[in-house]
Amino acid sequence: MRPIALAGSLITALLLLAVRAQAEPMQPMTTVTVDDLFPTRTLEVEVGTEVVFSDPRFLRVEFVPDAGAPVASRIDGGYRAVFAEPGVFRFLSTVSGVERAGVVPCQIIVRPRPGTAFALFDSSQARPGVTEAEFQRAQEVCLQEPRTAGSRRLYEMCLQAHGVLPFQ
Repeated sequence: MRPIALAGSLITALLLLAVRAQAEPMQPMTTVTVDDLFPTRTLEVEVGTEVVFSDPRFLRVEFVPDAGAPVASRIDGGYRAVFAEPGVFRFLSTVSGVERAGVVPCQIIVRPRPGTAFALFDSSQARPGVTEAEFQRAQEVCLQEPRTAGSRRLYEMCLQAHGVLPFQ
């Protein structure tokens, strides 16, 4: 009798863990080394991704304190940051042991997850006569524009300059 009761408890516990795992999906994680980041100095991830800078050559990682930008925290063997909002976030990485040792400006492009309703701007906010394709192209260009990195307002101004968002 006792082994059956123990097995029943074990099965119940495993089922509860499985249900909880489905209710709370795992946070995606990307591990980055200095070699991964160079030569482009740009990394692309989805919203909710934890980026782990796991190379010992990263002496420091510091994000520009714009709206929505994460704070990099020190962990064993590097730094980590979680990206809760879409956008372009600039950061400075102090690195050693590479061709250009010193402070290196980089950026992380954080895209909305596929299938989510959230976007930086919705095409319904576009000027009259702007097609969905034109709006999407302008968004892609503005996401890649280093001057808009990490700033929703500068990103909005970029879209306005491309003629897809009205000036307010």
